[in-house]
Amino acid sequence: YWLLLGPLPSALCRGVRHPCRNEYRCALSGGLRDQSIGDFRVGVAEVAAAAVLVLAGAALLGWGAIRAVGGDIRALLPSVTFPNNGNMGLPLCLFAFGQEGLALAVGFFIVQMTAMMVFGIPLLDRQSGNIWSILKGFVFQPLILAVIVGLILLAGNIALPQWIDTSVELLAGFTIPLMLITLGVSLSTLSTSGWWRSLGYSTLRIGGGLVMAWLIVEWLDITGTARGVVLLQAIMPAAVFNYLLALKYDREPTAVAGVVVASTVMALIAVPVLLAVLL
Repeated sequence: YWLLLGPLPSALCRGVRHPCRNEYRCALSGGLRDQSIGDFRVGVAEVAAAAVLVLAGAALLGWGAIRAVGGDIRALLPSVTFPNNGNMGLPLCLFAFGQEGLALAVGFFIVQMTAMMVFGIPLLDRQSGNIWSILKGFVFQPLILAVIVGLILLAGNIALPQWIDTSVELLAGFTIPLMLITLGVSLSTLSTSGWWRSLGYSTLRIGGGLVMAWLIVEWLDITGTARGVVLLQAIMPAAVFNYLLALKYDREPTAVAGVVVASTVMALIAVPVLLAVLL
C-alpha cells in the first residue's frame, strides 16, 4: 500500500523543496505571469468552491443510485464521487487551457484529495465507528506524512541528499506500473454482470459529474478558463486511488476496479466531445 502510494509522497517531498522540478508548481508560477495575483486567487477560490459543490452533488447522486440498486454504499460511493483529477485531469487541463488552466486545476485537485482523505477513508474503513481509529488512520496516511515532511524541509530550507532524492524518484517510477498490474489482477475475476454494473456506475460518475458541474458554474456565474476547468475536471473517470483504498480496506476491490476501468474508457469519448464544445 505504501509503495503504491509513492508518487504523491515523493512528488510532495521533492516538489516542495525543489519547485522548478515539479511540473505542477512550475505551472502555477507560469500561470501567474499571465494574470494578476488578485485575479489568480479569485480564480482558484472559484474553482475550489465549485469543486466542493461538485463533489458533494456527485456524492448525493451516487448515494441515491447505489442505494436504489442495493449496492454497497461504503465500497462504491467513493468511486462515483472522487474523479481522477491528478494524473489525468491536470495534464488535460494543461493541454486544453495552458498554464493558467493547469494552475486553476490544481485548486480542484487539492479539494478532491483532501475530501478523499477526510471522508473517503473513514467511509471505507471497517473500524470507522471508532473516532480514534479514524484519526489514527488519517494521520498515518502517506499523503499526510508527506505533507508534514515537505513543510519541514521547506521551513528549514533543507535539501534532500542526492542519493535519497534519486532513490525516491526511482521508487516512485515503479508505482504506476504496479497499480496497473494490481488493477488487472482484480479485473480478471470480474463477471459479465459485474461489467454491466460498472458501466452504470461509470455513467453516473461522468454524466452525473457533468450535470452537477454545469449547474454549479451557471449558479456561481463562473466564466472563462475557470469554467472550462471545472467542467473538465468534473467528468474525469474514477480515480485509481479508489481501487487502492478499496483493496487496502477489503471493500469490493474487484467491483471498484471495474468502475475505474469502465469510466476511463467512457472518458475517452466524453472528454474529446466536451473539449470540442469548450474550445
